[in-house]
Amino acid sequence: MSKEHAHYLRVAVLILLLLFLVILYDFIIDSDFLRSAYVTDAIVLSAESFLIIITSAFVAVATRYFIIPITLYMRGRSQWEWDPGPVAFWSVITKGIALYFTELSAANSNLSLYIDALSAFFNSIFVIFLTLFLLRSYLHYFVPFLSNRLLSTESDTQYGPILEIIGSIMISIFGLAKFLDQFDVDFGVLLAGIGVAGLVIALAAQDTLSNFFSGILLLLDRGFKTGDMVYFNDDYCIIRDIGMRSTKLYNIIDHVIVIIPNNSFASQNIVNVTKPDRYFRHRINVGVSYDSDPDKVEEVLLKVAAENTDVEIDDPTRKPVVRFQSFGESSLEFVLVLWIKNVIKIRQVNSNLHHEIFMNLRKAEVVIAFPQRDIHLHEVS
Repeated sequence: MSKEHAHYLRVAVLILLLLFLVILYDFIIDSDFLRSAYVTDAIVLSAESFLIIITSAFVAVATRYFIIPITLYMRGRSQWEWDPGPVAFWSVITKGIALYFTELSAANSNLSLYIDALSAFFNSIFVIFLTLFLLRSYLHYFVPFLSNRLLSTESDTQYGPILEIIGSIMISIFGLAKFLDQFDVDFGVLLAGIGVAGLVIALAAQDTLSNFFSGILLLLDRGFKTGDMVYFNDDYCIIRDIGMRSTKLYNIIDHVIVIIPNNSFASQNIVNVTKPDRYFRHRINVGVSYDSDPDKVEEVLLKVAAENTDVEIDDPTRKPVVRFQSFGESSLEFVLVLWIKNVIKIRQVNSNLHHEIFMNLRKAEVVIAFPQRDIHLHEVS
């Protein structure tokens, strides 16, 4: 059986179960045995309590084994980023049990104290499952969706980490408030106490809070994003992750991950070499002897640049040029100015260009100058 036929079968079974549930409702409601209530020596069981249990079981099974797989099929995916089935199933089950005890408490006033405690317990379990469901759904579905929508208009802004931290805090606070509400705990009073304690914690954790807010500013400032190459502390590094406490850099020279606190990173001068684009203007200084022909030196340098495939030569605004800079103490100073197509390759391209310049100048019999001194000795009579 194909997957498409299997999902059609799920829909058909779900409809049949729904029809069966409707028939069962009619039977229970019309039943004289259950309409008045079923009374035992210890407890009164009402018809409504039976309906609650049956409905909860139906909704839980339908959600876990029918609605969620059908939703996955409608999304056109083979598996979930995070499977919501188990959490959704137990959320419905625990809420159904809590409603069952609530109805039971109304029909048994003499036992309401104990039954209400059971109802509050299962309601609190339901709140935990619901909070987990909302939190995981928010992180796995809402944040990526909203981040992609925002990135379509602001390509350099990373909203994901900000949305994650703000949404997670709000959902967690909501879950905590509802959990405490099941046990009649005043969340407002607790919040006031937390505020006082938070002030003490804030004074004791100034560096952590500084890193947190610096991380938010780094994300909103849009100076760089994940994947950009930066020149930092005399090294070329790639931004791997901008977190709420620290920023992770990949040092391409030493092949290590460097973790820097956000407040320290935000206070330093950082050169983003990937902006405004991946091109990088590079300069190579060359000193030749005073016996050299300047035109010949310029010809050799331009030839080396033109033969390197990583150097831009087609764009008329970025063609390689050679400048005769100055007359040095021991050499004629030239500078080759060129554009490297991809800044990520800068170190390798720089090395290749120096090799080629040295070999081609030697072939052209141009001497690369080096510092030297002439000492003249005079005989004193």
